[in-house]
Amino acid sequence: MGFFGKGLTVRGMDPSFFILLGAIMVAAFVQRLVGFGFGLIGAPIAMTLFTPFEVTFFMAYWGLATSGPTVFLTRGSIDWSLVRKTLGWVVLGVGLGYVGLIVLPGAIFKTLAMILCVQAFISVFWPALATRGVAWTATGPIAGTTAGVLQATTGVPGPPLIVFLNTLRVSREVFVAVLAVIFLAAAGVRIVVGLGFVAASPYVQVAADLIPDSILYFLVLGSAASTLGVILAQMVESRVNLALFRQIAALLIAGSALTLLLNLIGVSVLG
Repeated sequence: MGFFGKGLTVRGMDPSFFILLGAIMVAAFVQRLVGFGFGLIGAPIAMTLFTPFEVTFFMAYWGLATSGPTVFLTRGSIDWSLVRKTLGWVVLGVGLGYVGLIVLPGAIFKTLAMILCVQAFISVFWPALATRGVAWTATGPIAGTTAGVLQATTGVPGPPLIVFLNTLRVSREVFVAVLAVIFLAAAGVRIVVGLGFVAASPYVQVAADLIPDSILYFLVLGSAASTLGVILAQMVESRVNLALFRQIAALLIAGSALTLLLNLIGVSVLG
């Protein structure tokens, strides 16, 4: 394991990584405007280059660079009562998710991320169909715990929380702000857990095997791409047709899901 150089020529200088940076920037742009999409667009692309554990490790930092500025920009719209209903459950789910991430094969989580993307795509164009059979999840405890598990294992926490908030019919501003706060807090928990693995890696072989190489390189570039996406979105927010942009975001999510599907069956799309 190396914090900067080891493995850099293998993945860090691969053109595919710079495509990923573009995807992360677009994902952050989408997240700032419509409240979801960062994990749905970014994580499937990242899973074609990194293991699921590495993805959740890096996405915590990249997500922090997205959610942090968004929380600041939308702070006046935060409904703290909604945050309190779900945040503790999200943290519990993150803990449960890490257990699964360690003991289960990575292909399971790649497949799960792809399914979540498909569900999110359907929810934009056919919302009634997307929530059929899962309406029972639209409570703070269930949605929060499920989102935490998904965030720790796939980097895609949004769908359960989207269903939950949609049933409450909150405004777009509250929707974006509440999700940003929850994602920010969950990212903080995941960063603490990730640093725990880093600290244990010299002594515990399992931790050493899981920790990615060239950590600082990937973290800095990915976080910069995330922040840039938020800044660009803030600049154009008042001029964007959000209804149309939700559909564009859904198409981007579908593209990420297809990329991951092709990766799972052994077809290289990014190079």
